[in-house]
Amino acid sequence: MARDTRSNQDARMDARAGEGVRGRAERPRRRRATEFEHSGMGERLIAGVPARIMAPRLVFIVCLAALCSFGLLMVYSASSVEALQETGSSTYFLFRQSAFMAFGSLIIFAMCKLPFLSLDSYKFRWSTAFWFFVVVSLAATFVIGAAAGGASRWLDFFGFNFQPSEFAKPVIIIFAAKLAEDYYWNHAVDSRSLLVSLAFAVGIPVLLVFMQPDLGSSVIILTTVLFIFVLAGMPVKLTLGIVGIAAAAGFAAIAAKPYRLARLMVALDPWKDAYGDGYQATLAIMAFASGGLFGRGIGGSTMKYNYLPEAHNDYILAIIGEELGLVGTLLFFAVYIVLVVAGFKIGSRSKDRYGQLIAYGCSSMLAVQFFVNVMGILSLTPMTGKPIPFISYGGSSIVSAMILAGLILRVSIESNQTTIHDVRRQSLSVVDRDRGGRATSSGFSVLTGGGSARGESSRGRSSQSGSPRQGGSTRGARSSSTSSRGSAGYGRTGISGGYDRVNLNGDPSDRLRSRDSGPRVNRYDGSGRRDNHGGRGGYSNSTRRGRYDR
Repeated sequence: MARDTRSNQDARMDARAGEGVRGRAERPRRRRATEFEHSGMGERLIAGVPARIMAPRLVFIVCLAALCSFGLLMVYSASSVEALQETGSSTYFLFRQSAFMAFGSLIIFAMCKLPFLSLDSYKFRWSTAFWFFVVVSLAATFVIGAAAGGASRWLDFFGFNFQPSEFAKPVIIIFAAKLAEDYYWNHAVDSRSLLVSLAFAVGIPVLLVFMQPDLGSSVIILTTVLFIFVLAGMPVKLTLGIVGIAAAAGFAAIAAKPYRLARLMVALDPWKDAYGDGYQATLAIMAFASGGLFGRGIGGSTMKYNYLPEAHNDYILAIIGEELGLVGTLLFFAVYIVLVVAGFKIGSRSKDRYGQLIAYGCSSMLAVQFFVNVMGILSLTPMTGKPIPFISYGGSSIVSAMILAGLILRVSIESNQTTIHDVRRQSLSVVDRDRGGRATSSGFSVLTGGGSARGESSRGRSSQSGSPRQGGSTRGARSSSTSSRGSAGYGRTGISGGYDRVNLNGDPSDRLRSRDSGPRVNRYDGSGRRDNHGGRGGYSNSTRRGRYDR
């Protein structure tokens, strides 16, 4: 009776041990499947480009196309009445804005496709030429510039007004990114050389812009340069010091000119002089208020009927708020924010620091100019008259914004360049298992030769066929496992003329042999059998209690 009880207990222990072995064998397999799925998601390609690079590029392009299309719609809606009255055609400004956008699109296409317009070419070849062109153009505005609104900011070329300050923005970003990289990462220049270079590359253009006068563009450019250096690694204390000095200089510049001081007073209380200096500000607020939650509908604005000056240019956001309401305005803000975030994401995927700072600088420039316009229209800051990129009417503004977008896309394109590490990585092989437990491989073989990849599961299953509990001897189990290992691909030379690939499995824990993983043999001769050095070159699980046969 005691013997029968002991036999039943042994049988139950054997059953539990078998279930444990099967459970441990199935868990790594499920874990490997999950890991391979995540690996496949991380290495998937979009149009032949890794998803980590292509995904933000596609988001950026979609948002850019949406903003440009929306800008054309709103320019037509805001300018149709004024264009019909002044030119006799309600589509006058629409056609001109479409031509500017088409020209900017061609520039983006050239920047993305032409090899001689690479980032390195801007850095070493074209940057100086662009800088001289901008400086000469800015200086020419004081001599032959077209004056408007008390400022000489435009040059007249064959009926087109060209504003050099808008094209100074991408040029200064290129120089600032190069100087920040050389100082903080390459350590190629010292502090004195950095200050001298900044004074020439950034200081001279900004000074000329400020003297036009154009305080808004000067603030946008200097803020973007500060962002570039902060993202490059500028210390916090130095950043705070520069911000404090810039704020003091800004208040001094505002106090020096009566019209700037008047704009500051309007921002503090636009209703104090509603029919004077605060006329545009109060009408913009009324346009937002009349729009309500969902707006009057596209084309339903009343402020564009010669009530709100510059409705299609500086104050186009007021028309958007009136026609689309709060919901439509917030959706427009969301698309613009996604565009800027995608630009920063493209910068984070750049192949080098210079491209990273270029993308960061261009995205910051678009965000700062958007922020300056929105805050001015909402009377939270003094109005500077800066247009919203891709939305407001203006040839120089839209072309400059397109150049910034082209630089960001160029960074994304060059982030996908194949390096020597990619070539070495592509020469490796990834071995997976199919549903039947057989090993399959992708890519190139690790070892030379055309043998098939075979998994360890076949070795493990073969080694268990001769376990003592199934009636076989321990020596029989080792013999079976040895023969299965010999045929599992550990290298047969002189027989098939090549090497069989070895499946190392996706999970590192599977490579560590436990007492349930079957016998292991470490040494083989040319035929796949164990050699004679020590007889038994490994260990085997001979009993359920875990005793090892040495």
